[in-house]
Amino acid sequence: MVGMGVLWFVLANPMDGLGGWDRPSKYFFGLVCLLFVSLAAPKPRAQYWGLLLGCLGAGAVALWQVRVAGVPRATGFPSSHTSSAIQWGNLALLMGTMLAAQTIALREHITRATLVLACFGVLLAFNASVLSQSRGGWLAIGLASPVGLYLLWRFYRPELWRMLGSVAAILVLLGAANHQVLVERWRIMEKELQVYGAQREADNSVGQRLEHWRFAWEVGQEKPLLGWGTQGYLAEKEKRVAAGEYASSILEYNAHNEVLDMFVKAGIVGVAWLLLFYAVPLCMFWPTRARLAAYADCRADVRAQMLALRLGGVCIPLLYAGFGITVVFLGPNSGIMFYLFMTMLTWAAVHGMDAQYAGDVRAPSSAAT
Repeated sequence: MVGMGVLWFVLANPMDGLGGWDRPSKYFFGLVCLLFVSLAAPKPRAQYWGLLLGCLGAGAVALWQVRVAGVPRATGFPSSHTSSAIQWGNLALLMGTMLAAQTIALREHITRATLVLACFGVLLAFNASVLSQSRGGWLAIGLASPVGLYLLWRFYRPELWRMLGSVAAILVLLGAANHQVLVERWRIMEKELQVYGAQREADNSVGQRLEHWRFAWEVGQEKPLLGWGTQGYLAEKEKRVAAGEYASSILEYNAHNEVLDMFVKAGIVGVAWLLLFYAVPLCMFWPTRARLAAYADCRADVRAQMLALRLGGVCIPLLYAGFGITVVFLGPNSGIMFYLFMTMLTWAAVHGMDAQYAGDVRAPSSAAT
């Protein structure tokens, strides 16, 4: 966190003045919060119900905005700007995925009513993603699927086919309820890909991304180690657009790809640090045999709660890496704050359970939901 804060302070545009502190300050202040929550671990039950209520709320807002208010895309905010729809839809999808992972782990230790409510929450959160029309989120789920299948196979092998059948049923239901939206978004994507391939047309969603990726990759290779910096990146973009090398539509946006944006601004050094920012939490949450073995003598509900937290934690960096393929997701406030605080809170809950159970597995408690 400190490293990312320092990196973005170095990359701050001098023209922004004190505004250059906006992004790095979130990482620095977040560190203080991390120290606090590590000492005052939140209850796992609080996170589970927070995710459940968050999914229900996101789904309800999306349905109201699109079906009642007539907004073209669910954004979750008063503004209907596309970037709001992308961020909000992807975060709803992440919450739904985390809730699904935790519910699978806790399914035998929660009431039937809670189980039904959680399944409904997952469905509503996924539907919110569909109504936001954020195709990058769907891509992220597809790329994360092999890891999810492996974890299901590892921990729930006897029930694997039944679980996959439930997932298939949810997808069919979502597809049937939003058939027109999905078909239209797919048709638009195909058309924009064809137009860009034939004419380099970049005044649309797909074309602009492809043009920005081309610019970031080609220009980034000229300074591959440390990049151009933010000011140099913006100046070079204006210069080359004016020369007719790239479409003018890329002037208004970032590179629409987390890795390429970091590559052109901070080079290989920045990309390596970004990948560490994903990889370290992923490694910290990964349910290794040794970590789970420390709970071997605990009650079944305690073991399930620990696995639920770790599976939910794995979802965060995994899906963020997928979101970053089509958008700089760690750029807006919502992207940074959700990653930092959901990671911190989940880790603090894991840390709290380790302190309570790993040292003395006989300690009585009611950790499960």
